[in-house]
Amino acid sequence: MSPRARRIARILEHRQKELDERAGTLAAVRAREAAAVAEAEATDALARAATDARRKLAETGADVLTFLEAEEWLVSTTRRAERAWALVAAVRREVEKAQAIVVQARTKLKQAELLAARVALAERKLDDRRERRRDDEASARIAHRAASAGK
Repeated sequence: MSPRARRIARILEHRQKELDERAGTLAAVRAREAAAVAEAEATDALARAATDARRKLAETGADVLTFLEAEEWLVSTTRRAERAWALVAAVRREVEKAQAIVVQARTKLKQAELLAARVALAERKLDDRRERRRDDEASARIAHRAASAGK
């Protein structure tokens, strides 16, 4: 293997390692997204429960203090749900960025693979040319010897 081919092989190895790292990062961000969505859905369920509880209190005619506590609980759970969904949106933006980075790393790897293929083809062509030249030189020597021996 030529020095150029060895350098390109090292580049390929580096690009593959980089792609693997980026894919691992993407998987971690996707896991954070799943956890954030689960948390947001749980806070939504809690906010719905708070809404139902306040509606029932309004229907049953509870005292003012209980109704105020239910209202405060509803407001706090609604705010918590809004913050949770804002976090989900932020994590989804991170996922999009990580996906773009993975695509970029994959493109760089494909470019390096294409370069390696072109270099290998050029080296094969050069080797074939050298072999043909040696064969031609050997044939010329044989023909020259035969012509010299025939005189």
